[in-house]
Amino acid sequence: MIAIIDRSMTHVSQTLKYIAAALLLVVAVLITVDVSLRFLFNKPIIGIAEIVANGIVIIAFLQLSYAIRIGGMLRSELLLNALGPKGHVVLEALTGLLGILLFALIAWASWDPMMRAISAHEFEGHASFQVPTWPLKTTIVVCSILGALNYLMVAIKAFVLGEAPKADTVETA
Repeated sequence: MIAIIDRSMTHVSQTLKYIAAALLLVVAVLITVDVSLRFLFNKPIIGIAEIVANGIVIIAFLQLSYAIRIGGMLRSELLLNALGPKGHVVLEALTGLLGILLFALIAWASWDPMMRAISAHEFEGHASFQVPTWPLKTTIVVCSILGALNYLMVAIKAFVLGEAPKADTVETA
């Protein structure tokens, strides 16, 4: 059962990673076109700053669950090597529990702003170009929940299976 859930979460994480990569390409193209138009014709694209600012945060949160799954979050290899295999597993279990707490709190704190943005049709930006805030706020909530679930999987693997993710290991579906 754990393996089925783990494979499903891996698939979701990888899909979000690919979506983030595509959005990164879109942001890069938008910035390039904006800079080119600004340089050549002194006519920047209105609203690029808002789109890019929101896009970068969305991209970061979309990559969150994949980074957790591959053990890519910040860690001290020196400390992990000093603790040995058993200590590494214990530390991963503790990290999993703290990660669950952190991302559950982020999701909880972001829930009301997300609901307000959706119900009030909240926008940001200048009067000439406004960007809806609900995609950003929804991404933060959903990806924080996924982050907490991935840390739950890290904790379960550490407690039940005695496994710890290895940095720089790419999981495949």
